[in-house]
Amino acid sequence: MTPVASWFRLDLRRRWRSLLVLALLIAFAAGTVMTAVAGARRGGSAVERLLAQTLPATVYALPNQPGFDWDAVRALPEVEALSTFVLTTGYVIEELPRDQEAGGFPFADDEVMRTIERGVVLDGRLPDPNRADEVVISPAFEDTYGLGVGDAVTLRLYAPETQDALALYDDSGIEPDGPTINARIVGVVRTPSFIDPLEDSGGGLAPSPGLFAHYAPNLLGASGQGIVNAMVRLRGGEAAMADFKAGLEEVSGRRDIDLVNLAAFARHARDVTGFEADALLAFGLAAGVAAVFLVGQSIARYSASTVADLQILRAIGLTPHQSRWAAAIGPTLAAVVGSALGVTGALVASGSFPIGSASHFEPAPGLDLDLPVLVVGAIAVPVLVAAGAVGAAWFALRSARPGLT
Repeated sequence: MTPVASWFRLDLRRRWRSLLVLALLIAFAAGTVMTAVAGARRGGSAVERLLAQTLPATVYALPNQPGFDWDAVRALPEVEALSTFVLTTGYVIEELPRDQEAGGFPFADDEVMRTIERGVVLDGRLPDPNRADEVVISPAFEDTYGLGVGDAVTLRLYAPETQDALALYDDSGIEPDGPTINARIVGVVRTPSFIDPLEDSGGGLAPSPGLFAHYAPNLLGASGQGIVNAMVRLRGGEAAMADFKAGLEEVSGRRDIDLVNLAAFARHARDVTGFEADALLAFGLAAGVAAVFLVGQSIARYSASTVADLQILRAIGLTPHQSRWAAAIGPTLAAVVGSALGVTGALVASGSFPIGSASHFEPAPGLDLDLPVLVVGAIAVPVLVAAGAVGAAWFALRSARPGLT
């Protein structure tokens, strides 16, 4: 291999600019393909990974009935976990315009974010369920309103008597006349079924369960007849919906209770993000095919021109095998450098993925090291370039000296 190494040292001094351009072309092509494939894999799995970490609710149960007996529902064999929330007008966020519906319904127990809808914490921490002055927000809330972890928000509540007078979902412009809570944002949280929906609504804020624990009359009214509904996690998931519905009808004596199938929403989200992932994967494959033809031409021209330069050495004993490797070593080393740059570029670009709807569900935003994609890319690119360069050299040699290859 000494003649090959000697030739490469000479060729590198003469044509280093060409090899540098080739390495950059390979880096751009490889980086684009690896970024697209890794992004597609990440986006396509975002919903499933979020569901796997958050103990998601299966269904919303909405009887909309004051004084509803949720303990009887908790005792149903299909119920794995249940958390209640107050549906009536609860509070006003002083720092936000009154027409912005960013405040989530107050939780009426501490099961939420513990046994059900256990939020993935993107920044900060979960709220203390014993404190009324802590809230968490969604990523979209921070982007929309510029308020993040550590910032203060003011929650203004209604007096119990005023709460009784308010219509459901409508404060009729009545100013809050109850306690004022100087709360602090302690975390940015993501869960499947609340705060950030699939449709971007500007995000949401969720108070700690401690708000209800300390100010229940201000949320339920002096009569205590405020409406409390629930989110439920079922053993067996969506397949247990029919049995749960039958049990709910039995313990409540009602057949008109609305059930919102959150598992169906999750399935729809998987379909949407899966379609986006397939489209991104198709783009990556198309970019790969285009790179084979476009970059492949540069590799073939480089190898063919090297073979032409090597003809004089063939006359003094350079074998066809050595000629092929001498023609291929430059593009191969350029491919090694280019693939390394491509891997680095794909890793840096991963911080912007997933894109589209999947970005609302990603449980771990930021850089993502997709080892299968990056390792395969780092190995496959130099191998393919080496094979292409050797093949181009073989054809060039065959054309120049038939029968000597």
